[in-house]
Amino acid sequence: MTTIEHTAAPETRARRQPGASRPTLCFFYSPTSGPCRRAEGFLAQVLQRRQNHLSFALQRVNCDERPDLVERLSIKTLPTLLVVEDRRVRARLEGATGCREIERLLAPWLDRQQGAAPAAAEPPPKAEARAVQQPSAVGGIPLEAGPQEAYGRMAIGLPRDLAFDRWQAIGRKICGVADASTWWLADWARFGEDRYGDRYREAVAITGCGHQTLRNYAWVARRFDVSRRRDRLSFAHHAEVAALDQDEQDAWLDRAERHGWSRNELRAELRSDRAASHEFATEHLRLELAPDRAERWRHAAEAGGLELGDWLIDVADQAAGR
Repeated sequence: MTTIEHTAAPETRARRQPGASRPTLCFFYSPTSGPCRRAEGFLAQVLQRRQNHLSFALQRVNCDERPDLVERLSIKTLPTLLVVEDRRVRARLEGATGCREIERLLAPWLDRQQGAAPAAAEPPPKAEARAVQQPSAVGGIPLEAGPQEAYGRMAIGLPRDLAFDRWQAIGRKICGVADASTWWLADWARFGEDRYGDRYREAVAITGCGHQTLRNYAWVARRFDVSRRRDRLSFAHHAEVAALDQDEQDAWLDRAERHGWSRNELRAELRSDRAASHEFATEHLRLELAPDRAERWRHAAEAGGLELGDWLIDVADQAAGR
């Protein structure tokens, strides 16, 4: 069941000053939930279609990792979307949802943005709603240095007395950023190919990645809409199965999640499956028969208690001396 709740009248929100900070859009999800993945895809469609993807400071909250926020904000159903403004929850959408319900939830803010006069460029707003603040605004995983760590392009500085839990948390974030940045590059390259055509080649040099590498990234991004990407699997996992049809992709990614396979383990399982398929490969034959002959064969098969196809195989094997 989908529930939409607004706690303040749209007219009240419309009176906010033009220079006010953006509201925070919090998306509570579980990485193993199909409805959550679908809802995230619908959310991306709504924001992009309405050209208001910069109207909100987006926060993705993995409920498995933040049970404290789940309890504090009374999250009972997944997925749940909250709009937080002035450190208060102004609107809530609970349960499996589609584009129409999301547009209804966000309409007061989207309509306000469309009706507002163009404003001068402002510096990025500070993070809002401390009660729901995550260590990320995009993808849930930017690095935030603690008081004793220093991050740079070429190195990371870690103190000798760094606690194990903090060291472990930093490693998780680094792995997450590395994988997310590949998806970001893939979507960036896909957009450039579709939008700019030949000019796209001129721009790819800024990434330092090879043109073919970016083309491969973009191809994987095309094969997986946002709603079908698995949080618990890497970009490389998705690339391994990208050439398969959609049902097979989902089946193999389900297995990889269930068994905790690494990319290399998934690749090995795929190769093993292909080898078994080749070993038991089948060949289709088509026979054109006169109706009376087909009828005689069918009666013979029924007499032997076999389907016609099985009877033909038995007769052919016997004739071949098997």
